[in-house]
Amino acid sequence: MQYFKTLFTTSTFTFLKQSQAYFRSVLLMHGFLLLICLPLLSKASYFILVHNQIQFLALSNLPALIHQHPIALLALVGIALLILLLAFFEFTFLLLSVYFIQIKRPLALQALLKMTFAQITHLHIGTVFFFLYYYVLIIPLGGLGYHSDLLTKFKLPAFILDYIITNRRLIAILCLLTYLGLLYVGLRLIFTLPNIILQQMPLKKALRTSWHFTHHQLARLVGRLLLIAGILVGFTGISFFLLIQLQAFIETHTSAGFSSAVLLMTLLQAVLLINLVLSTVAIFFVVVDYLLTDPQFNRPVVNYASLKLSVPLSSSLLMLVATIALVGAGFYNWDYLRSVSIQQPLSISHRGLSQKNGVQNSLAALIQTYDLKPNYVEMDVQLTRDHQFVVFHDFQLAPLTGHSGTPQSKTLAQLTKMTVHEHRQSAPIASFDDYLARANQLHQKLLIEIKTPTTDNPGLVQHFLNKYQANIEAHGHMVQSLNWHIVEAVKKAAPKIQTGYILPFNFIGPPISNADFYAVEMTTVNSHFIQAAHQENKAVFVWTPNDQQAVQRMMYFGADGVVTDNLTADKQAKQQNNQRHYADKLAYYVIGIG
Repeated sequence: MQYFKTLFTTSTFTFLKQSQAYFRSVLLMHGFLLLICLPLLSKASYFILVHNQIQFLALSNLPALIHQHPIALLALVGIALLILLLAFFEFTFLLLSVYFIQIKRPLALQALLKMTFAQITHLHIGTVFFFLYYYVLIIPLGGLGYHSDLLTKFKLPAFILDYIITNRRLIAILCLLTYLGLLYVGLRLIFTLPNIILQQMPLKKALRTSWHFTHHQLARLVGRLLLIAGILVGFTGISFFLLIQLQAFIETHTSAGFSSAVLLMTLLQAVLLINLVLSTVAIFFVVVDYLLTDPQFNRPVVNYASLKLSVPLSSSLLMLVATIALVGAGFYNWDYLRSVSIQQPLSISHRGLSQKNGVQNSLAALIQTYDLKPNYVEMDVQLTRDHQFVVFHDFQLAPLTGHSGTPQSKTLAQLTKMTVHEHRQSAPIASFDDYLARANQLHQKLLIEIKTPTTDNPGLVQHFLNKYQANIEAHGHMVQSLNWHIVEAVKKAAPKIQTGYILPFNFIGPPISNADFYAVEMTTVNSHFIQAAHQENKAVFVWTPNDQQAVQRMMYFGADGVVTDNLTADKQAKQQNNQRHYADKLAYYVIGIG
């Protein structure tokens, strides 16, 4: 425990005494990268997509992009590599800053930039790929260790997450075991980049050195990192909880709810800033401290006479900067809290169910769910072998029916004789004609997902619209699909039908599409995405929040529709919305950070 006492008291306070150097160097550069570089790169990416009329980026349209837009594709790849390079720049800059402050030789910003650029000029492709490997490890642990906002600009395909969720019992375990294996290797190699940066080691030697050094140090290293993470998470969590509870108390017992909310929101942001400073200090302190205690560590040879040491800032200037920052944050928070309004989204029953009240996509479940008065019932249709449409979700029949094959390999007559078993209940597969007729009889609007196992479906849209367009338009049903080509074809042929695109992933925001709405998996959506979609006059439906708090969070983000398996939770969330106070807004602001 003496180590941690030193870490969080003596060393941290020593570091904070040099806060002038830190705020002037680290935070200034951090802000420059996040507030200037990234927005410019994001705008450049969007311009490239719009100028070349590239509606979306996916593996399915990669051959077309290579053939039709090779220069644009190279430009987008270049932007992605530049973001990765900036992330490496950020990592190097932070490491050098903390190292020189820790050895009590803080350098001026110009000197740190000079040394960081020197590292970039000697960067090898192997080091870049090794850094990319650490990006994969940082994704799920970004909030617990070294976190780079630059790295979060890369997004994993959401369809991979969806596949994992769908096959969660096996795939999730395999993914967890794989990740733990990669994490173990990553921890054994944690000193590779510091050795490259501080000791100018070649990559292979740095890998061997880190692997050998952590052979007997891994348990202690992991223990220290976990304790640091626990302390920081605990400090932030307790601070957030106390501030939000204080806001709830103030607005319940006084009339100063709005004023206190502005002040406490500013304090929440101050806690985040403190967390940023302490997490950077603590994580890099551990890494550098281990290196300094290694007898084989060779300190960088630095000609301090040729470098400008950090010049302390005056206390009056620091107070002025802090005051300006607080006033600016206060005005922002005042405007934010005044303008935030909780959205009342459409309630949409996922696959026609609520709390497992039947068999998915069945007529019986549709009738029972209708009594709960959802705005829409979401369901799935697929084309059969004899060119009819059946209501069925999976591309394989076996998991739900016990029969082999796919819906595309069977006739409608064969499929409607099969029985689906789910939630200890059974129901026959329904034809879309019967399902649609029953929904119309009940005056229940549908959200119809057209499912296609392949991207090549010639004539599917025209055949579907020939049979159902007039019916869909007359009764106000909507259509959506994961297949972008299906969505565009439906919207072009039947512009009156409200059509939605189920996003395969969120890369740089909403895609360019003629769709009326986007359907997004809830773990990949945030208020920024929804705001960007609304600016393009697109609605956002979110799937599948199934508890009251999750629904409320989506409402706070501004979702236009909630596709849920629990209509009761959706109803309760909307009822409680009428009692919402500023404390709830602060809570959902905290949840939505990042």
